[in-house]
Amino acid sequence: KVSESRAAEMVWWFPRSSEQFRVSGTLTFLGPATDASDASLAHARREQWGRLSDKAREQFYWNPPGEAFSGEAATPSGGRDAEGKVLPPPESFLVMLLWPTGCHYLRLTDNFAQRDALRGDGRWEAERVNP
Repeated sequence: KVSESRAAEMVWWFPRSSEQFRVSGTLTFLGPATDASDASLAHARREQWGRLSDKAREQFYWNPPGEAFSGEAATPSGGRDAEGKVLPPPESFLVMLLWPTGCHYLRLTDNFAQRDALRGDGRWEAERVNP
């Protein structure tokens, strides 16, 4: 569905304080094409890859999910080479960035709600709204 629209929204819910943040914006995926076109984003992708646990990195070398079983995949242990260095991220590893354009904040303890929107001039505008 992302190929049809890059618009997205994510929600953070904090149960102890009964607060919710709905952040909306535009998605960008960092993958092999990004590595060739933007050095700083390529660095961010490699950094995220390196921060994964060894077991998590191994999963990116598994056979495609949902397909008929064809035997165990040749998975590099921990996503590392023979010398123990982390391998470069495979093509299947993408980092998803959400560039925010809006945020709806809701606090259920006193029913306070606020909507923040990114204006065309790059500034944020806040407005209290009904919950």
